[in-house]
Amino acid sequence: MRWARYELWVCVSLAALCTVCFAQKKAGDWAMNNAMIGPDSPIEVRAGSSYQAQAMYPVPDGPLFSLKASVAWSIVPAVKGISIDAASGKISVAADVKHGTTATIHANVAGGRRRLISKLYVFRPDENPLVGKWHVDEKVACGDAQELKAAAPGSRSFYTMDWSFHVDQQFWVGRTNNIAAGVRRSGTYELDLKAATITLTTKWPATTPVSGWRFLLKDDGKTLLLHPLGPENNLEPGCSYVLYR
Repeated sequence: MRWARYELWVCVSLAALCTVCFAQKKAGDWAMNNAMIGPDSPIEVRAGSSYQAQAMYPVPDGPLFSLKASVAWSIVPAVKGISIDAASGKISVAADVKHGTTATIHANVAGGRRRLISKLYVFRPDENPLVGKWHVDEKVACGDAQELKAAAPGSRSFYTMDWSFHVDQQFWVGRTNNIAAGVRRSGTYELDLKAATITLTTKWPATTPVSGWRFLLKDDGKTLLLHPLGPENNLEPGCSYVLYR
């Protein structure tokens, strides 16, 4: 009787172990099958700086996670002034690389089990100081003194949204993580440095009209004031959105 109970315990234990192993394998397969190069897409690197590329995978309502697998990195075809460490994935861009230069990053994962690629763009802040991700503050800047004040309650607006301006003249507005993640607007933009204006041509939603904005950079480029040149989401006259890197 004891032996029968022992056999039953062994069978149940093995079945539970197999279930756990199968679940882990399925989770591992999902991560591998959905792997991508990150943490940014596309990769945008300032001339004269470096960037740490990683093989990663997405998770629901959250950031990308690092993929636990061996990776061999390369740039094909080779681009003068841009290099990548084959083992670590660290990308280095020389200071003299021109704004808008592109390269293709390759990641050979787990000895060829997956082969990932991603586009890399080089930018120079003196030619486009807006490139990057910005977060809209809950307050607005108003008047000649740019005084920070609470936004008018109930107004339909971009407060707490993220704005991204890319090297290839694409822009994106929305939220990146959690259950509220989603795109509010996306399209292309034209930058006029001399006039300090941006023209947004929204492709989604398709019915959104073209809009013009005046911008002002403060705090060594860490703060961006965006002032609509026309009616925009009931923003109070004389006020600007405040965005931080």
